[in-house]
Amino acid sequence: MTRKKKRRLRIRLPKLNLNTSADSSGTAPVRKHKRKRRRFRLKKEAYMVLAGIAAILALIFIPRAIDNSNLKKLGYDKATIKNIREQKLTKTILSNEWYSNYLAQAINDGTLNKDYTELYTVVTPQRGLNDTDFLLYGRLKDKGYSDKQLLNLYNKLRFTDLTPLLVFDYQSDESAYIADAQAHMSDNDADHFELDGTYYTPYENTRAVDDPSSLSMLVNKTYYLDESYVPDNLTGLSNLYAAPDRELAGVAAEALAEWCNGGRANDVYFYATSAYRPYEAQEELYEGYIKSMGQEQTDAVSARPGFSEHQTGYTVDLAATHEDNAADFSETRAYRWANEHCWEYGWLLRYPDGKTSITNYEYESWHYRYVGKDVAAAVHASGLTFDEFYMLYLKPWDNESNMPSEAILASTDYTKLIPAQTAPEEETVPETTGEPESPAPAETEAPEETEVPEASASPETNG
Repeated sequence: MTRKKKRRLRIRLPKLNLNTSADSSGTAPVRKHKRKRRRFRLKKEAYMVLAGIAAILALIFIPRAIDNSNLKKLGYDKATIKNIREQKLTKTILSNEWYSNYLAQAINDGTLNKDYTELYTVVTPQRGLNDTDFLLYGRLKDKGYSDKQLLNLYNKLRFTDLTPLLVFDYQSDESAYIADAQAHMSDNDADHFELDGTYYTPYENTRAVDDPSSLSMLVNKTYYLDESYVPDNLTGLSNLYAAPDRELAGVAAEALAEWCNGGRANDVYFYATSAYRPYEAQEELYEGYIKSMGQEQTDAVSARPGFSEHQTGYTVDLAATHEDNAADFSETRAYRWANEHCWEYGWLLRYPDGKTSITNYEYESWHYRYVGKDVAAAVHASGLTFDEFYMLYLKPWDNESNMPSEAILASTDYTKLIPAQTAPEEETVPETTGEPESPAPAETEAPEETEVPEASASPETNG
């Protein structure tokens, strides 16, 4: 008997997806893997953010580390490198490879003037730099010197060696001047300056006086007055203070009287043998000297017409009275007192001893120029000749782009040089009657038209 196979009833049921749901329309459910995909995306984004942060940090710290390493190689220590970064100097210093002990010192003590960073690399801490050095830098640049030349000059010379260059002709090759100045460094200082070479040609590059109305105008063998110039308020001088028929601009006449009276109060007597001299008088004098001694010798002892300080109306030549050796003014008590105190009354010894290389005039103990009390006090304090002082502090700029910052100009205003003065003790001025006490008779003056006077007498040969 054949055995029948039993058939199994197989019913296939649809698989249930517990992670799916049907929409309200009854359509077949759709599998969703949102949670799984979201986890994947978050992880990927996180990696990307971390990678970006790492890249940024690398961009910041790797170059920074490289810069620090390069700054260290130049010679800067860790503390200085930190200050370099804080002062935003890294790029400037590294691109130029600048280093010096003085630059590092200035960075650390916060005194660096960024406009002159390279200048700090060529000077020593002992030499140092201040705002007056920066003013001089601008003035020399206005004179025509390049930055390269100035770096060389500042590297080799002192401030007192550099200021004469403001008066001298522009030196296209500064090396000869540097060598000459270095050879005289042991002798040259604020009171004395001499050189072997000649760096100025009188009457070569002449120009009109900047401001003929100014008390502090510069008149020398470069700057001249027009033949039509006559000072304002010409005033005849009392025979108590001057030889007969002498004149000065009014303000200078008053200052001369005050100065002479100051001397009298100290038993010192001096007077003006020469004062204002018009263009025509200087021309006659100059031509007379040429006839008697020739052009070269005349230029050595007398100013050309228009180039004489006497034409300003602010200049006198002095002589002493009541002294046995009055013929040599430099040997008198009058000279010693007048020279020591002249600045207090607004006057300057215009051609001092030991400065012929700068003034281009031999020492003239008798020749004084009125510039006003403030300027005179500042020149006295500076130790400069008036030529240097004017070119550094007073001269209008030829090119204003060479001017330093307003801060430097303010800090180097010449009035800041004026020493603080205590109130002077009252001086008793002797009463005077009609007859002059101090002036020598007019006939004691050397006749300017006929002969060359001795330098120690009552000279008429100066500027």
